[in-house]
Amino acid sequence: MLRKSIYLATSILLISTVLQAQPLKALFTYKSFYVPGSGPYLETYLSVDARTIRYSPLPSGKFQGAIEVSIVVSDATGKKFSDKYNLLSPEVTDTAARSFNFLDQQRIPLANGTYQFEMTIRDKSLPEKPYNLNQAVKMEFYPNLIAVSDIELVESYTQSVQESAITKNGFDLVPYVDNYYPEKIKSLGFYAEVYNTDKIFSTSPYLLSYYIKSTESGKTLENMRAFKKEQPGPVNAVLAEMPIEALPSGNYSLVIEVRNQQNEIVASRETFFQRANALMTEASEKDLMQRDLSNSFVSFMSDKDTLSDYIRSLRPISTSLETTFMSNQLKLADLKLMQGFFYDFWAKRNAENPEKAWMDYHLEVLKVNNSFGTKVKKGYDTDRGRVYLQYGPPNTISPSYNEPSAYPYEIWHYYKIGAQSNRKFVFYNPDLVTNDFILLHSDAQGEPYENQWELLLYKRDTQTHDYDVEKKQGDYFGNKADEIYANPR
Repeated sequence: MLRKSIYLATSILLISTVLQAQPLKALFTYKSFYVPGSGPYLETYLSVDARTIRYSPLPSGKFQGAIEVSIVVSDATGKKFSDKYNLLSPEVTDTAARSFNFLDQQRIPLANGTYQFEMTIRDKSLPEKPYNLNQAVKMEFYPNLIAVSDIELVESYTQSVQESAITKNGFDLVPYVDNYYPEKIKSLGFYAEVYNTDKIFSTSPYLLSYYIKSTESGKTLENMRAFKKEQPGPVNAVLAEMPIEALPSGNYSLVIEVRNQQNEIVASRETFFQRANALMTEASEKDLMQRDLSNSFVSFMSDKDTLSDYIRSLRPISTSLETTFMSNQLKLADLKLMQGFFYDFWAKRNAENPEKAWMDYHLEVLKVNNSFGTKVKKGYDTDRGRVYLQYGPPNTISPSYNEPSAYPYEIWHYYKIGAQSNRKFVFYNPDLVTNDFILLHSDAQGEPYENQWELLLYKRDTQTHDYDVEKKQGDYFGNKADEIYANPR
């Protein structure tokens, strides 16, 4: 399911709250790299929407905004890095004409290990409290193992004339601090590094491949794949572009693989991105209407109401283009077109046996309808049902329905979601009546991120709308949400 939402973790944080007339909007992401002989480092990227900050006059007659940034990195033994600085916007003569983002990039040397990364930002010209990001970060590079760095998405690049903070391997890279690619962007640029191939392959060339795969189906897009032979070295840079003008709307992963001469994968890395492309259609109405489905499993689906229900149940695993298409067809209620769409949907996911793919999924739909449905909603239309169908069953569910100060809630924990690890979802029931638990917060890519989720969860007996209050969920009697979230069980 495609959504441009609030992202966190190794992806993006979109910070948004009401500040005067405009919300402060900033995109943040980070990537890990390695310098042989020196060790790993974390590179951070912060992009601030210049239209959403307050400007102050300068003696020159121009105007400038300032964002206060604080970074603290700690491990189990204590603080390992800290910095506090002001990120200044470019000077402008007209505060009404500032349709641009300004960037900040930092490099933080960190030894191998697991860390807690904390960042706060605030507009220095406004009294509101800072916005916070807390995220676990793992650094893991070794001198005698082949590894691929994180993949940095790149907006543009040029050969460097002088070394600067954005220089890598002779190029100045302007980061693309997002993983959402709208229709106007025609190519996906990226940069990564491959380490220690000289120590494993000696002088034998190796195969480097990169490709795009669908996260919905897991299939590689064969027209979105490239290969090349590389000579081993301590660091091999990968700087490339892939045309995405013909890439349909959907959720994808960009994958880089290192293969030996036996064509075995010895190292890989991937990163998630989303594409919105209304110009591309995955199946035209004409094609669907002309397809002969008389001997297929959909030929038995002759009741429009039943087929409509089946189609609606596909939303949790659909691309945005499929969602738009199915909405239109449900309005038209043309049986042949609906059958064609339904068959095409499953044939794309399992060309050899689309019926089995549907039956396996339908079994899961029946489970969520039974577990999460309400008097007015099918289970697949609820937040819990959608998450279950999109990502599969969670590894753990921690329910708490009777805490004195909290609304009933559940915390779901996934060990792995695609390339993401250790992702959590907080659902709660503020109406206290139905079985419809709303998704309050998640740290998974593409899911709603709510920095104040604990405050909202524990508003059952504290009906304040003041987000500046100091009270945390730990101040409430009988609470345990923070502990469960930190240590799911």
